[in-house]
Amino acid sequence: MSLSNLGWAEFFEEQLELEEKHLVPCRIATVHRRRLSAISQMGAEKLTLPGQTNTGDFVVGDWVLAHPQTRMLHRRLARRTILERRNQGDGRPQLAAANVDTLFIVTSCNADFNLARLERYLALANQAGTTPVILLTKADTAPDAGAYRQQAKALQRDLAVVTLNAHSKDVATALAPWCGVGRQWRWLAHPA
Repeated sequence: MSLSNLGWAEFFEEQLELEEKHLVPCRIATVHRRRLSAISQMGAEKLTLPGQTNTGDFVVGDWVLAHPQTRMLHRRLARRTILERRNQGDGRPQLAAANVDTLFIVTSCNADFNLARLERYLALANQAGTTPVILLTKADTAPDAGAYRQQAKALQRDLAVVTLNAHSKDVATALAPWCGVGRQWRWLAHPA
């Protein structure tokens, strides 16, 4: 597996100090209270954490540097994008994902379609610096999927809106522009 397949880009390469060139770039895959797992060119990695490491400072998608033999975490690289929302109680940000290129906002062509919710999700995507794409599912069950598409398109200039029929063989082709090698994406879906 190559680093570019994992989403490594010049933005991250430029952050490496000369004395860090021997360290292993890893992409955070899971975050738990006391441990982090990652993916590197070698595959899945269990990172060793220095004492007093707060795993709450990390999120899926972060790039970190680790020692090649011990897999001891050295440091987290700066994020290109960050998906976060404010906690209602204390107002602190709750991290959701980092370094995401595309955020798929998924909703159905039925009574669950909600423009106000889509606007909130679009604001989240725009604030994060990701490219939002609205996916309208269950298009095959709607009497007029085009009406849902028009309403969604009107929410933001140049917004990509894709209507999908999950039973169609063309779904992968419809999503291909945002799912290429090295492109990182996440789903933000409302249960339908």
